[in-house]
Amino acid sequence: MSTVDSTINYNVFDPEIRADPRPTYRQIREQGPLIQNPLTGFWMATSFDACQTILRDPVTFSSAQLGIDPIRNFLEAPTMLFSDPPDHERLRAPVQRAFTPRSVAALEPQARALSEQFLTPMQPHEPYEVVDQLSYPLPVTVIAEMMGIPSRDRESFRRWSDAAVAFNAMGEDADLAVTEMGELKDYLAAAVETAKQRDGDDLIRRLIDANDDGQLSDDELLASCVLLLVAGNETTTKLITNGVLQLARHPEQRELLVENPELLPGAVEELLRFDGTVQSTFRVVTKEAEVEGVTLSPGTMVLVMVAAANRDPDHFEKPEEFDVTRANAREHLGLGFGVHYCLGASLGRLETRAALEALLGTAPEYQVVNDELRYGPNYFLRGLEQLAITR
Repeated sequence: MSTVDSTINYNVFDPEIRADPRPTYRQIREQGPLIQNPLTGFWMATSFDACQTILRDPVTFSSAQLGIDPIRNFLEAPTMLFSDPPDHERLRAPVQRAFTPRSVAALEPQARALSEQFLTPMQPHEPYEVVDQLSYPLPVTVIAEMMGIPSRDRESFRRWSDAAVAFNAMGEDADLAVTEMGELKDYLAAAVETAKQRDGDDLIRRLIDANDDGQLSDDELLASCVLLLVAGNETTTKLITNGVLQLARHPEQRELLVENPELLPGAVEELLRFDGTVQSTFRVVTKEAEVEGVTLSPGTMVLVMVAAANRDPDHFEKPEEFDVTRANAREHLGLGFGVHYCLGASLGRLETRAALEALLGTAPEYQVVNDELRYGPNYFLRGLEQLAITR
């Protein structure tokens, strides 16, 4: 392990570096693939190989032993996000059976139509707010429709979705979300009971059918519904917004996509690598393990810095360049790896592709007009609070 450089800001949670943490990530990664943070004592995995090694072994590197699961603490039921095998598989299997690739693929026409609808207010030379008008409403509307939420309840559902995200982030607004989380819990509990009494093909009904073997209790089923809101909405909202920003910053790549829209799927993968939402995730060592020549003792906490790994020059050629034709972009860790690989990955990809395609069709030469770019307080899920553009 290299000597710790005292000139580096090892506090990756520092709001001062949130606008552009990549230079800090690079400096830390250059200290070694796995280093001990001199401020906190926990370890930081920064290379692609170190992060992948840790993420592929949920037995040695535990999510459950973190003692963190805000949804569980509130609903008194565990979620797959903070569970280890075999409990993780028990919680994930019914959701995965309900969340099939076929059901997600069927949403593409809807995602395209909604993206075009949300872009309708965009007028020449007038500011258009990307977060409020496109990247936020698209995923929350899609998941609401997937779950069979009546249109009359959509506004409340969006408010509750915000509350669930704030609550799970354990941020400064978490306390304010408790009341609305209670409303969401009551609403979804009633929706589950109603769905049990009827036929249908919405996600809640499919979850009930997929749980015909009774793997999940009613409370766990409810917690899974809440998790779908948290996991699916904020990550995709921020990814779409980051994509709009990066294409504005790289006009030659944007022009390439306008002329060759078939490159969009690869562009989404490169976006996940270059400016993905997820920055890091924690794991706790359960038994002595060696990673990249470093021996870790049981009880050690490791910050798995996937955003740093996604710019590892040992795995990605010219990693600081945004290249929508990058051959191995899909190897990124932006959606996780191993048993905790993002269950909604295909939906997030679809929504991001649909939003960017619709925007490029509407305003192929749009410009960002923000005076400043402000990033939200959630370190783990990094994203812009606002992004104004004009056509």
